[in-house]
Parts: sequence; C-alpha cells; structure tokens
Amino acid sequence: MKIHLYLYTLLSFYLYGCQQPARIVYQDNQGNIITAADLTTYTGEVDYNMTDDQHIQPAAQQLHNEARTLGQSGQYEASILKLEAAIKLAPNWAYPLYDLAFTYLLKGDSAKALDYYQQTDKLQPRGFFTAKTAIYALEGEKAGKFPSGLYMAYLQIEWTTDETEKLSIARAITQQFPDFAPAWKELAGLLDDDTQRLEAINTGLLKSPDAETKGMLLINKALVLNNKGEKENARLLLGELIFAAETTTANIAIARMALKSIEENTPAS
Repeated sequence: MKIHLYLYTLLSFYLYGCQQPARIVYQDNQGNIITAADLTTYTGEVDYNMTDDQHIQPAAQQLHNEARTLGQSGQYEASILKLEAAIKLAPNWAYPLYDLAFTYLLKGDSAKALDYYQQTDKLQPRGFFTAKTAIYALEGEKAGKFPSGLYMAYLQIEWTTDETEKLSIARAITQQFPDFAPAWKELAGLLDDDTQRLEAINTGLLKSPDAETKGMLLINKALVLNNKGEKENARLLLGELIFAAETTTANIAIARMALKSIEENTPAS
C-alpha cells in the first residue's frame, strides 16, 4: 500500500507539480485578476449588433440596411421613415436609434439628435459606438458650454482622410475650445512625440470627459507610459480601467488588446 501511495504521489507531482502557474498580468485588492492566458483570444472587436434578447427580426435588419443606404445618398427624410419602422419592429435594438440620431444631426436638428443618442445610451449603458461622446458634446452645446455646431466640426477629424488636416482641426479646436475633451483625445492620437502626447492626454483628462473619451485617453496614456519603459504603471492603468464600473464595452476590449500587446512585447524574465 505504501509503495502504491508513493507511486501515485510521484505521478501526481509529474502531472501537476511541474506545471507552471498562470502568469498574473494584473491583480487588485478586490480579487480581480488578469493572466497572460486570459489575453490570448482578445481581438479588440465589439459586436454592436447584439441586443438584450439576442434576436433581431430580419425585417428590421432589412429596413435598417435600406435606411443606411438612403442616408448615405442624402435622402434623410426617407431614411428616417425606414429607421422609425425598424425601431418599431426591434425596440431593444440600439443600432437604428443610433443611426436616427446621426441622421438628425446631419439634418441640423441637434435637439432630436441628442434625444435619440440618449435613447441609444439608455439601451446600451456600457456604450454604443460614439453615443456617449455625442451626448457629452450636444448636452454641452445645449447648456452653452460649447458653441452650437462644435460637435459637427469635431467630426470632421474622423471624416477627413488627410492626416495633416486631421491634426490641424484637432489643434484648432483645442486652442479655441480647450474644455472640449474629445479634441484632446484626437490630438493625442495624432501627435508623434510621446512627451507632447502625454501632455495632451493629461489635459484631456482634466476636462471632465465622457466615459468613452476618458477610456481612450487612459489607454493612450498607458501606451505612452509603456513606450517610456514604465510597463508596471501601464499594466496598472489598463487593469484598473478594465475593471472600473463606468468603462465602456469598447474600451474594455481595446484595453485588453493594449495589455496583450504590452505582454507580447515584454521579454520573459
């Protein structure tokens, strides 16, 4: 019996005892842990088509697709009718609400745009594309904190393909309207010098940004810190962001990808 027990113990040692424990990348005092293995499958992509009931009627999808085609050709009124019909068929689907908000924004009706962005955010409180940033900007315009039309001017950064023009627009907005946090996020992403990037990031964080903008600022800050050799601080920043209650779904995915990149480029000790 003692021999059998010895052999079993020895076998267990070789089968289990020699295995290396999962390498911990981040751990906090709340019991949250991220291991290197946890990061292997992350792609940074978010499926915004998912709904709470996980079912979207094909008819609603068809109406939404038709509405987007109409909107892209400038037929806004026809697009709105299609989107409203899609919403009736799929009231828990945020996508047509989001596109309805954007269509009203293009029509110059910021009040209705804000209303539908807020409805989108209510359906998807952890974030849906740029809805939170749109609400931040349009509420600021409504309250007089920002001038009317600033959000549309800001969107030109995304719409232009010329990097020099993007930088010029971002600089102009941050200089003229320094309290507009999203522009600092864009500026930080367009700058090449890490010292200047960090300055833009920290300035943006001081401007009470929306959750989506704040998350991207913190992710970019972590990447700059990593470039400067402060890997532990970068890991800490990303880990805290991932487990923060207000972090959006998209920012969690991007933060995990950033953490994955840092780990893959860290030499084994």
